[in-house]
Amino acid sequence: MSATVDDTWRDLVTGALLGTDRRDPPAVEGPLGDLVADTATDSPSERMLALVAACTSVRRAGLRPLPPAAPTAPPCDDQRPVCPAVAIERWRHVTTSWPVLEDEWTVTLLERGWKMSPTMLPAALRRHRRDAVRHARVVVAAGPLAEWLIDLRPELATTRPRATVDPAALVTLPELPVPPELVERIGRADVDQATADLAGDVESGRLGTAHRAVLINLVARVDPGALPAMVRSLDAVEPMAPGHPLASVLSDLARVRGRMLDELAPAE
Repeated sequence: MSATVDDTWRDLVTGALLGTDRRDPPAVEGPLGDLVADTATDSPSERMLALVAACTSVRRAGLRPLPPAAPTAPPCDDQRPVCPAVAIERWRHVTTSWPVLEDEWTVTLLERGWKMSPTMLPAALRRHRRDAVRHARVVVAAGPLAEWLIDLRPELATTRPRATVDPAALVTLPELPVPPELVERIGRADVDQATADLAGDVESGRLGTAHRAVLINLVARVDPGALPAMVRSLDAVEPMAPGHPLASVLSDLARVRGRMLDELAPAE
């Protein structure tokens, strides 16, 4: 039966290449031919399609299943609680809109006793394949599950040597370039006045588009205790002022960062 089906299949391939207008479908005897003869196949093309369907079914039915695969061993247990769902959504928002905050999100996760959710792990590993430090940070944040997943899916491994990663770098935020005078201004004892003065310079345009990058770095690294005052001051910038667009951007960043840190409150 097997040889007959294989021969019929080769004849069908030839007939399909030539077309039923030039060559009739092969005549088939035996059970396969009886199966096609029982169908309503008036035209050569209909007989061809019926024969292809019957031959395909017989060929597939003749396949034997492979031996069962060995069961995959589960990853080792990790007692840390999974980070809250709201923090997962914040990570997605941060990586899309404010990637400057992602390092702090992961470092804060580690410091406060959470572990990365399995639902975000593949994306996080893939995102940092070319950055050994950030990739290693994700592996630590996810625990044994990360190594387990990388063994199953090697394409999620880092393309950089991990042996060179300093363990201290995993829990240390990378420095961002910020002029010292800006840091000193916000670091004053009267935070409300300091943030109001900064917002005034943004409102007037003294700190404008040319300063956007360093101001973003400032907001991303300023002491978290200053964030509420910074949001209030920047939100108070007049809508018609030259610096209002920049103030809105900086206010959004400060607000997102504050919420991000609140959502990663220390795990119990």
